[in-house]
Amino acid sequence: MLQSLLSKLAGAGPDKHCWELIEQGARVIDVRSPEEFSSGHLPQAINVPLSQISTWLIDQDPKQSFVLYCAAGIRAQKACDQFKCNGFHNVINAGSLRDLLSYQAT
Repeated sequence: MLQSLLSKLAGAGPDKHCWELIEQGARVIDVRSPEEFSSGHLPQAINVPLSQISTWLIDQDPKQSFVLYCAAGIRAQKACDQFKCNGFHNVINAGSLRDLLSYQAT
């Protein structure tokens, strides 16, 4: 419940659009730590910790769509901000993994 609240405060939260983008081939990025990632993640997600986003973006296509998530949505929002500052506009903060999974189940 606290994670859902934090996601909302960060201006995040999964919606139908997130899953539509994923189904259309958006890259799913889990910005949590490797330890958090290994404890569970979306099957299609890759792990790029928030601290590595700036370097990782150098080799990415700004036209690609991205869906980002973390544990509560706050790190994902920080990563979204970095994406946008680097010219990436097709990026969505999906909030937390839990919220994203619960929305998928509905």
